[in-house]
Amino acid sequence: MKRNLFALLSLLVLASMVLAACGTPAPEATEAPAATEAPAATEAPAATEEVAACAPAGTEPIAFPDGGKSVTEAYDQEPDAVVPYFSQMTFAIWVTQLTLVGLGEWDDKGTFVPELAVEVPTAENGGVSADGLTITWKLKDCLFWSDGTPLTSADVKFTWEAIVDPANAPASRTGYDKIESIETPDDTTVVIKFAELYPPWPTLFTQGPNNSGGILPKHMLEGKTALETDPFIRQPTVGSGPFVITEWVPGDYMTLLPNPNFYKGRAVLDRVQIRFVADSAAAVAALQTGDIDIYSNFSEGDIETLKALDPDVKLTVVPGVDYEHYFFNLGRVDGVDGRGKADNEGFCPFKDIRVRKAITLGINRQAVVETLLSGYTTVPVSQWPNSGWTNTNLTVDAYDPEAAAALLDEAGYTLGADGIRVGDCNGEQVKLSFNFETTTAPIRIAIATAAQADLAKIGVEFTPIHTPAGTFFGQYVDGGPLTTGNYDMGGYTTGFYPDPYTDNYQCEAIPNAEKPDGVNWYHNCDPYLSDLMDTMLDTVDAAERKAILDEAQKYIAENYYVIPMYARGNVYGSTPRFVFGPLGPESDKNWNAELWDVTE
Repeated sequence: MKRNLFALLSLLVLASMVLAACGTPAPEATEAPAATEAPAATEAPAATEEVAACAPAGTEPIAFPDGGKSVTEAYDQEPDAVVPYFSQMTFAIWVTQLTLVGLGEWDDKGTFVPELAVEVPTAENGGVSADGLTITWKLKDCLFWSDGTPLTSADVKFTWEAIVDPANAPASRTGYDKIESIETPDDTTVVIKFAELYPPWPTLFTQGPNNSGGILPKHMLEGKTALETDPFIRQPTVGSGPFVITEWVPGDYMTLLPNPNFYKGRAVLDRVQIRFVADSAAAVAALQTGDIDIYSNFSEGDIETLKALDPDVKLTVVPGVDYEHYFFNLGRVDGVDGRGKADNEGFCPFKDIRVRKAITLGINRQAVVETLLSGYTTVPVSQWPNSGWTNTNLTVDAYDPEAAAALLDEAGYTLGADGIRVGDCNGEQVKLSFNFETTTAPIRIAIATAAQADLAKIGVEFTPIHTPAGTFFGQYVDGGPLTTGNYDMGGYTTGFYPDPYTDNYQCEAIPNAEKPDGVNWYHNCDPYLSDLMDTMLDTVDAAERKAILDEAQKYIAENYYVIPMYARGNVYGSTPRFVFGPLGPESDKNWNAELWDVTE
């Protein structure tokens, strides 16, 4: 359930990279055998005079007879495709980040920085028009695909045309369908004109931790339709990232070698191999034997296991911008002022802010972080943790069972003979006894058990129900509890990025029989909050959007609509020889894979 712009767009101009020099230097002959000889300028693919003045470093991935500096990574799921737009699988996007790049990306500081572009468009540099409807990107000079073909503005325009072409079936056209036209007055200029204001424009044609927008090669895909079935989509033979796929044995491994024409220069590693393993347990065993160097899909529940393997296995945990949260079903079958009608009524006592606050104060979230998560993450103050969008004026509510009990007393819920509080809600006697539904993940079972014990101390009966993820996240037509609102409290991980806007609080996004695809699984219609969040779509000004989101975070916190449990971490296990590039909460490890190294 992951869908996380973290840093302020107003800071984008500070992130502009220095314009790269023309051409990518070929490796020194003393460092490695020569790559496939680059064609002479007269033999290069057709291009304008400006691009033709540059020469690609080579036309084939750089191969070393002995593998050179090699790293082996394990995936427990094999990608269903590699080219972006046609897959939403995390493992597919990870390979995409190794092989294809976009106009921009998010760095380890959460700053939006250029990749193929000279700089990030802003109003100050003329890249964003006064009305916000036109975005102009300037590409670096002398960009090439791995096969030596010039990478130009025509590739950007083609990427858009391929996505919106009804003859193709991408996983999503979100945002790209807001574009009215793309003009390419020259090989390095891309002028994107939107039909309507689209503040999340930085998520288009860009690579991020939760979006995949690499540029597609026009010279490989032009004239083709039904691209979702094209072999190139599964295994691209040319790329623009630091590595190129050279071998893929289904069910076994994938080999990637350095791209001779990567815009930043040659990658440090000489080879990356991806092995496909059964699960995280198999990855642990392979790490112990040194058969793999890195596995990136561990969860917080694996932290203690990995710590016990030190020094043979190195544990790295980076607090992220995804978060685990508990939330209340606030559905109202009559809606609010004619808006947001739900199919199922939420648990009546949850309509009282005092009850929601008491439950929040009654769960020792810090103890969860310190004991079950080994102190490797934090209790977040809002649903936008560890990012430039966080409202830093807010503070986390500390565990306070005495205050929680006092709030329940004030709300009229008194202890019964069985130790469970009971009180009047809408004219009926109701026990503070309800179900909590989440998945079967071991860490969720452990945390829910701890919450159950905490809440019992203040007279609240909290009963966990652990449902397989496929059912828990099931669609409305399949009777999924979240979409239908057939639950009392729920819990899962999500995150709002790269752009911070979410319609999870929009009254009109509550799923029901008339709108089964709604994403407001809280079933919470608060007209003020719904309308406030939507004003984020009325401006592209970063400061204005930040002010709106600050107010929304404050309002959500003051009304205790959700309980942020902990900021999810990126949990990596690696051998001591593997050296990461800089890591940050708003970028996964692949954003700078060209810097990966080994110590031997």
